[in-house]
Amino acid sequence: MTDKLNSDEEPEFDWDTSDSSFDDYDSDWNHDNDPVEEGGMSFLEHLEEFRWTVGRSILAFLVGVFVIGFMMPDVGAFLQLPLVKAYGSAELVGEKLITYKPMGVFSVFIQVALLGGLVLSMPFVLYFMACFIAPGLTERERRMIRPACFAAFVLFLSGVAVAFYAILPLTLAFSVRFNQLMDFQVLLAASEYYNMVVWFSLATGAIFQFPLIIVILIYIQVLAVVKLQAIRRAVFVGTMIFAALLTPGGDFLSLPLTTGILYGLYELALLVGSGIEKRRAAAQLKAE
Repeated sequence: MTDKLNSDEEPEFDWDTSDSSFDDYDSDWNHDNDPVEEGGMSFLEHLEEFRWTVGRSILAFLVGVFVIGFMMPDVGAFLQLPLVKAYGSAELVGEKLITYKPMGVFSVFIQVALLGGLVLSMPFVLYFMACFIAPGLTERERRMIRPACFAAFVLFLSGVAVAFYAILPLTLAFSVRFNQLMDFQVLLAASEYYNMVVWFSLATGAIFQFPLIIVILIYIQVLAVVKLQAIRRAVFVGTMIFAALLTPGGDFLSLPLTTGILYGLYELALLVGSGIEKRRAAAQLKAE
């Protein structure tokens, strides 16, 4: 009977063992609240690196603005080239380009300096952003980012050059000849002219990025070339509508030229994408 009562008694609580278990629990809790590290860097370290990336990008932009501002007379003369081609004489451009606001020239200076600084700083900003995101990418993605940044810059400059040396001179020449035919005198406000030239050139450079986006989506297997080939007609109509909104004059010269260039870039993206898919298929067959 005594043995049975002793067996029914609750076991004595071992406080020493309990203390060690609580210590282990506290240790696990503290480890759970530690910052999660990814790729050897904590969240705060990533945030600090991002802060330095933004700071370097802003510094590159400010340097570009300073350079454009220092060279503003030469930059202004350069931006008049489409109008010089339209009139055929730099002297006529000096007579036709006017400003009717006391502070109009100041607004032109600020706008050209800011947008010019953006163009000059673009390759440095792309490089800084690529360095920031590269550690978080796979080896396959890291191999893609460097040529993608280079292609983005080349396409941007190509778009600006096409707009500045081809589309804008044709549009302005058509406008000048038509007004001369109607015996009208064209007087261009400097602020409006520079605004049109700069923004249209930058917009065209940005639009030239869309074939690169298509190629990247094909490379990461988000899009297939077969599906893109099936919507050629819809893409052609879409590029025509977009070109009508993009071109400053909407005349029968610049509109088909812009449409043809944009659609040609689409076909070029399909051609490059087909090569990527063929190489991928060949690599899969070789692996099997």
